[in-house]
Amino acid sequence: MLDIADQLAIQDLFANYCHRVDHGDAAGWVALFAPDGSFEVAGALKLEGADRLTAMPGIVAQQGNGKWRHQITNIVARPGDDERTAHVVAYGLVTDWQDGGKPASFTDYDIMLRRMDGEWRIARLVATLV
Repeated sequence: MLDIADQLAIQDLFANYCHRVDHGDAAGWVALFAPDGSFEVAGALKLEGADRLTAMPGIVAQQGNGKWRHQITNIVARPGDDERTAHVVAYGLVTDWQDGGKPASFTDYDIMLRRMDGEWRIARLVATLV
């Protein structure tokens, strides 16, 4: 089991993930990933490595006109294969506030984290639309 400090750090990682992607902070969002990290929307999009990941906050801003808001909830984090990894499952809700606030998408997240220099980073994130 991950200790409380790890659990809180992982919750903080995903809170920052949401704020940074929603507010167009590409550098800050990419910094949450391992250098070789990947982001995937199953069957639709896969971005690997910092150079490609940098595009995601811009995609979100363009598609949602800056009015999408991400929430990652029901975070369950368990130890990975060694002390440097963790496996996370969570739910992702995107709401669209262009016209009064409506659900835009709901996803199941499957995430592998890697501890790097004492910080948790996203090694692989797969979002599967429900």
